[in-house]
Amino acid sequence: MQTNRVISIFGDSILKGVRMLKGTTRYGTTDDIGLEAIAREHDWVLDNRSRFGCTITKGEMLLNRLLEKNDPPAAVLLEYGGNDADFRWNEVAARPFDEHLPNTPLPVFTETMRRMVESLRAHNVRPVLSTLPPISSERYLNWITRDGLSKESILTWLGDENAIYRYQENYSRAIERLAGELSCTLVDLRSAFLEKRMLLPYLCEDGIHPNDAGQRLIHEVLAEVAAKA
Repeated sequence: MQTNRVISIFGDSILKGVRMLKGTTRYGTTDDIGLEAIAREHDWVLDNRSRFGCTITKGEMLLNRLLEKNDPPAAVLLEYGGNDADFRWNEVAARPFDEHLPNTPLPVFTETMRRMVESLRAHNVRPVLSTLPPISSERYLNWITRDGLSKESILTWLGDENAIYRYQENYSRAIERLAGELSCTLVDLRSAFLEKRMLLPYLCEDGIHPNDAGQRLIHEVLAEVAAKA
């Protein structure tokens, strides 16, 4: 009989439950994903270590600290990539003809997640990977330029605004490939969003955070995966 019922989540603002508060430009944390409810249903102990703005580099440090305590959870869900795929837009706007790298270049991102999976298995912890909810390039570009950054300069560097979507999609596809290669359980959030006829009703005005409807959709996906665990 398995006595370890702890399920840890290492991720960013998506599984932290962060979204824009209605009628404001401020962020807040809500419980529309219902992680605690899913945990109670399966008699799990939830340990959510997701952090707003977290990249996989920081996530690996946090995970290693947990594993060093020699009291690992039964499983860990890894949800990273959104912040890793993002750019320092002030630098892009200031120098649109220079080369700019994402916060975590894709090869570094992939190898870091691979190490994390290997570390978990070395400690007899089940790794679970999550794809990324899709984003709206148009909304996000409007969001990052709302305070005066030059949209024209950013578009000069991007080539077209949909490049933002494609950069982020590359990270999600890398996660999916890695899950297949390493035989990890995959929580496919992205497909659940893309199966909807319209995406925008599930996203906040910033174009990147799921709104209340989007968070409820995430709940449906996680509940289905949990039922099969």
